[in-house]
Parts: sequence; C-alpha cells; structure tokens
Amino acid sequence: MKRRDFLKNTVVTGTAGVLFDACAPPGSDQIIPILIPEEEFIPGVEEFHPTNCVECPGGCGLLARKMDGRLVKVEGNPAHPISRGASCARGQALPQAMYHPDRVRGPLIREGARGAGQWRNVSWDDAIERLVSELAAVQEDPNNTLAFLTGALRGHRLDMVRRFTSTLEATRHLVHEPFGDGAVLRAHALTTGVEEFFAYDLENANYLVTVGASVLDASRSPVRFGRGVGHLRQGRPGRRGKLVAVQPRLSTTAAAADEWLPARPGSEASLVLALAHVILRDELYDTGFIENRTSGFEEFRARVLADFEPELVAGMAGVSVETLERVATEMAMYGPTIVIAGDAAVTGPRGLGTAVAVDHLNALLGGFGKKGGIFFNQDPPFSEWPSLETVAPAPEALFANLTKESDASSGIRALLISDTNPVHTLPLSAGIHSFLSEIPFVACFTSFVDDTAQMADLILPESTPFERFDDDVPSPSVGIPVATLSAPMFSRPLYDTMSMPDVLLRVAAGLGGTVAEAFPWASYEEALRAAWSGLHAASRGSVAESTERRFWTRALAAGGWWDEDVALNADCLTSDGLYRFELSALESIGLDMTAAGDTSRFTLHVYPSTAFGDGRSAHLPFLQELADPMTSVRWGSVVELNASTASELNISDGDLVEITSDTGSLRVRAQVTQGLRPDVVALSAGQGHGEYGRYARGRGVNPFSLLQATTGSDLFEAPLQATTVRVIKIEETG
Repeated sequence: MKRRDFLKNTVVTGTAGVLFDACAPPGSDQIIPILIPEEEFIPGVEEFHPTNCVECPGGCGLLARKMDGRLVKVEGNPAHPISRGASCARGQALPQAMYHPDRVRGPLIREGARGAGQWRNVSWDDAIERLVSELAAVQEDPNNTLAFLTGALRGHRLDMVRRFTSTLEATRHLVHEPFGDGAVLRAHALTTGVEEFFAYDLENANYLVTVGASVLDASRSPVRFGRGVGHLRQGRPGRRGKLVAVQPRLSTTAAAADEWLPARPGSEASLVLALAHVILRDELYDTGFIENRTSGFEEFRARVLADFEPELVAGMAGVSVETLERVATEMAMYGPTIVIAGDAAVTGPRGLGTAVAVDHLNALLGGFGKKGGIFFNQDPPFSEWPSLETVAPAPEALFANLTKESDASSGIRALLISDTNPVHTLPLSAGIHSFLSEIPFVACFTSFVDDTAQMADLILPESTPFERFDDDVPSPSVGIPVATLSAPMFSRPLYDTMSMPDVLLRVAAGLGGTVAEAFPWASYEEALRAAWSGLHAASRGSVAESTERRFWTRALAAGGWWDEDVALNADCLTSDGLYRFELSALESIGLDMTAAGDTSRFTLHVYPSTAFGDGRSAHLPFLQELADPMTSVRWGSVVELNASTASELNISDGDLVEITSDTGSLRVRAQVTQGLRPDVVALSAGQGHGEYGRYARGRGVNPFSLLQATTGSDLFEAPLQATTVRVIKIEETG
C-alpha cells in the first residue's frame, strides 16, 4: 500500500466517527486532507507558526501546529496581547478552511447566466488579463465608476485597497458589516474625534454594562472580552466586579451577568439616557472630568433632565423605575464603570443615538483615561508608503446607498468584492440582487463560492491565512500599539490561489502608468517589509534588532510586534481636544414608542451566532457540529419564543412555525424559553446559505431575509430589531 493511501485510510477511519455524527452530510470524511503536496520534513517533529485569525473582527494572534507537512491544530499565541494563549471555537476550526473539499482551487470565469453557478477554470494570467481589461475600460470612459466593496478590513490589506482606489480615477469604497460597527465608530468620531473602537480596561473595572453588545458571544472580540470579563469577575481575590446586560434576549453574556435587563428593542437609547438622568439629577457624575475635559455639558444636562425621567422611560422600555434608579446609582458609586454598546441595539433608526448616548454615559462617569475605564488604541509606528497626489475615497455604507431613492448601481461599471457576503447578510428588500445584476462586471476575492460570489463574473481565489503574508492592527485592542504578522507556513499554497493584495499588485502592473508607479513592490511581502521597517527604526517594543532583516525574521517568529511600555492614552482628537456632548444624534431619541403594541405581531431580534458570527464561518463542519450554548442547536436553526407567547399560540418545543414579515416568510422549528421578552421572537444569524459549500448550503434559515430595509440617513446597516413579524403554527401531517 502506498504511504498516501495508508494515511488516507487510517486518518478517515480513525477520526470520522469522532468528528461527525449521523446529522453530518455525506462527504464529511473528506475534510481531513491528504492532498498536501509532499514537503521536506522530519517525521514526527512538530513546528509552530504564528498566524492571524480572520474568522471575526477580534484580530487574535494564533500559533498553527504543523506535523509531517500538514496543518493539524491552532491555538492562541501566548505572547500576543489580544489572545494571550486563548482562542475561540471559530479560531480552532480555521484549519478546516484550508483543507475544505469545496475550496476554490483556481480562478473561475462565469459561463452561462449570472448566478447559475456555471464556471470555467482559467489560469491566473487569463484572470489578471480579464481584470486589467475591465478596469482599463472603466478608466477610459469618464462616465464609468469602479467600486470596491469590502468588509471591515484592517492592517495593510485595507491600506492596499485604499491605495488602489485612490490611484484609479472615479472610484468608490463601499463597506458592509451587518452588526452595527458603523454606528459605533461614527459615535466615537462625533464625541471624541477618534473613529476607532475604544480600548476597555476591563480587568480593572468594577462595573460593566453591556447595551446590546454580546461581548461573551460573538461581538467584536470574544477572546479579548471573555478574558477581561473573567478577570473583572473572578481575577481579583476579594474584589468581584458586576456585569449588567441590557438586551431583549438571554444571550450567553446575559446568562453570565449578575443582572439581566430585558429592555424592549428600540428603547436602549432612552434607557441609557434615563440612567444618565439619575446620575445628573443626583449629581453623581465626575465633576472634575466634566469641568476640565468636556464641552456642551450644560445643553446635554438640560435635555436629559427635561425628557428622560425614569418614570417616563420605564413603561416604554419594560424595565422598572426602581431598577433604573438602583443601577444608575451603582454605576456611579461602585466604579470604575464601563458601558459598551453593540450588535442589534446600534442598528436601525435609533442606532447612532444609542451609540452616542452610551459614549455620553461613559463621559458622565469620567471613564476616559481612568484605570478601569476607556483608552484609545495607539497606532504602531509603521513607515509610510510613498505618498500619492490623490486621496482615497471616503468609505460609504453599502446599505445606506442601497436604500437611497437614487439607483445605487448607477454609473458603476465594475465592482470588486472582498471579505463580505451582502447577498446573505442584507435584507432581500434592500435590493442587493438588483444592485449586483445591473453592474456589468463583478469580480470576487474569496476562498469559497458563497452567496455573493455566485453572482460574480470572475472569482479570484484567496489563499488562507496559513498560506500568505499578512498583518493586522487589532481593533478593539488593549490601548497599546499592537501589530500582528504572519507568513506562509508551507513552501507553496495548497491550490492555485493568491492573496488579494498580490492580485492588486499584478493588476496595477498590468494597468501601467501612474497606477503601476503607485505600487513599486514586486510582492505584498515586499510591501509589508517596507511598512514594517518603521517598527525596526523605532528601536522599541517586543522586537528590537540591529538590522531590518533580523527584525523581520524575529517579528515573523514572534507573530508580530507590540509595545507594552507605552503609556495608555485617552486624549480626544476633537478640534479643541475636549470630549464633545454631541446632541444632534439624540434628536431622534424620544418616548414615542407605545408601551404595548399589536399583540398579534412581534419584534424580530436577529443576533450573531456564537459559532458562525454573521454567517462567514458556517462552511466549517466543526462549527456546524458545535451545539449553540443557549439553544443547543446544531446543523440548523430554531426560532426562540417566550413561554407565555408560545402558550397563547399553542406552540410547543419542536413545532414547525412560520415567521412572516412584510417582506417574506420562513418556516423553522420553535424553541420555547423563559429567556426572551414576550413581545420578541429571536433568530440567530449565520445559517440559511444558498451557496457556501456542502456544509452550509441549505441548512437552517436566514433571518436577514425577513428584515425591512428601512431608509434613514444614519442607517449604516440594516435594522436588526425594527421588523415586526407574525408567528403561526404549521400543522404537520404524516
């Protein structure tokens, strides 16, 4: 028997029964790879290679374990300031992305109708030639526009996209992330002048309030927040911090909290301002911070004291006056206190107002620049790339553009897409299918044919993090400069793939002229080395060496660079350097919600999946197999109903129900729970893919399809808890 056949037989028979049960789809045994090209290695000797985790926005540093020429495991990098040796389930599942049987193994060009899934394999030379040809045609016609649609890119991948869009004429940068980051970042910019996520000193806080943000589930940085909350609660002998969760559903975060406030969806901003009312009324705020480091306080105080009495807010929010009074007093008396907003609470018409109100509550408590409070992330001292005469276009929210009265695709001749899947994560009513259909040329950088890539004309397969050079600047971070760095851990990619920045370099060379001049590097590795030379020149931090070459080698071996000796900073970047009590974003916040609505309709609450996030990890069978910590569901979906609601509708656990909104309907099994408001039904994001490989396709339901694409100037993303639905039981026969 050949060595490869022997390994195939022993690996599959020895692990398939452990990894998958009867609910796994046929072909699951193929997830253990035997397709690795032979490499020079010493049998039985393990190697560890630092790499980046890309499954969520957390930016954890990982260590990838390699044995006998294969990637076999990943763990958190113990030295990395974000992961500190930990990783979540999504990080642990990353090796399956590399060895997935449905990975795109080379460039694909569409044949037949768009969306039909008919592809032809082409070489990279042909793919680059097609891309150069299409972009050159855009540049030749002044009426044409190139749009680059991305998720929340970071590090020099984002810089490459910005440089590319600034070099070509008539370009736009569209951004889509479904869980509210845009509103939070905009709020931070309005109040502090810092358009980044804050760094929270959770380890030294005594009181933490989360407003919608499921920090222990899938919100932004679960490893970082999980470690911080764990230390706040149990890491200081004799001193236990308190966690209060404000959200309509009992998430993992709310279940772990000392107190759960099941506020009515849409009332979060008013509830936060009611807490501020108590603090202002009783003069419990930090007078030193308010007097010396803020502007606009008197106007803010007058508005809050006049309009947000707890007695007025309580009935609308569904939280008692006594609770509001007590929590507000505890926040002020037992601090330092941190308040964090996120997820569904910061989407929809009141989303920006909620995020701004939370910033103002933190300011009242003097949380900025205080131990156990809030700091701003500091950028690593990278070297600047050669300057350009043109400026990159400002990022635009895709959802806001789709819901404008004008045609969002008008003038766009070519669209490039990377690190986002809007066909899956936008409401059908937003018109994303029409938007893509009306653009003459669409190219997608991806490792898998997902729901959006299915609509492309050209697929450019990305290498996985284990096969490419990459870096990251995590945000949210821990207040010090942090840069993660990774290199390929194999001599060549498993398949005929290429990183998105390297593709842009080849396209720029093909376009020639000023575009080529703007990208003077032969590879993305060379571009990264040029930027990272600034860290060498700084001669400080975790890696300091005598030469740039030695520095680069050591930084790769360490998994990055960080400077833990830098003093934490919370200096605002507003025009006067003061925290600004912004009021305009609060204009839409009021008490106009009725205390009780139509009892036949319920508010739909969409939340990120612990395993899949917004759905980008649903193609990995380890995560499909992972039971949800609150619903215990695997390989599918359930709709959560409050026990009293289910009783009124004669619905029991496991019954098939139909959820109907004004824009669509879904059929899904019910799960009855006490951990949900009676006027709310909850659905997890992540499932319901039309395309995304055999392990994700057709599993569960997609709640995004039910959402109403409400228009509004402050809607950075689709409202995740502003859609009302009806619920009926479906009688099954047979």
